[in-house]
Amino acid sequence: MAGNNDKRVIVCANPSCQKKWVQGQPSFKSCSQCGQVKYCSKDCQKTHWKQHKRACKKKAQQIQQQQNQSQLSIRSSQISQSSHDKSVTSPKLNQNQNKKQQNSNPNNSPQLKQGKKQQSPQLNNQSNKTRSPSPTESEVKSESNEQKKLLSEIAALKRERQMYLLDKQDAILFLEQTKKTVASQNEKMESFTERLRLTLNKIEKIHKSLESVKAIC
Repeated sequence: MAGNNDKRVIVCANPSCQKKWVQGQPSFKSCSQCGQVKYCSKDCQKTHWKQHKRACKKKAQQIQQQQNQSQLSIRSSQISQSSHDKSVTSPKLNQNQNKKQQNSNPNNSPQLKQGKKQQSPQLNNQSNKTRSPSPTESEVKSESNEQKKLLSEIAALKRERQMYLLDKQDAILFLEQTKKTVASQNEKMESFTERLRLTLNKIEKIHKSLESVKAIC
């Protein structure tokens, strides 16, 4: 809190106190943030702080903004003055500097400028003839050729796949047919073995009957 020796009627900002300052007594203290209100003591300031807090902060922000704006205006005026001082120079010095630059640059001579602009048409024609094709065209051609190769390879792979599928189907059919033939052959072998067994039994019976006839004779 800063001191104040103002001779006007000063009243304590605390509504419960409202004590007036009398000449000859110690001066009231103003709020250190906003400086708008005054208090007779620190106790009054503490009791009134809850009510005064919002208004105090707003006023302090306004004061800070005003100070910042004033500082910015002072800086801008200083910068404008410094730039104006730098831009103002003597015309004699500027003319001498321009002459020195013209003398130091040999490219400023009219003969050299004309020599740069004039070129032989034969050289231009030769350069146009020997100019290689743009890399974009060559790249496009190479890309198109690669795409054609890839497409042909893909088509060949598809054909091979179809051939493999056809061969696979043929192999499956051949296996089924062989299974059928093997099964029929097995059936035939079983029937043959059964007939052979029956014939052997008949032969054995005939042989036994012959032996019995020989024994009787």
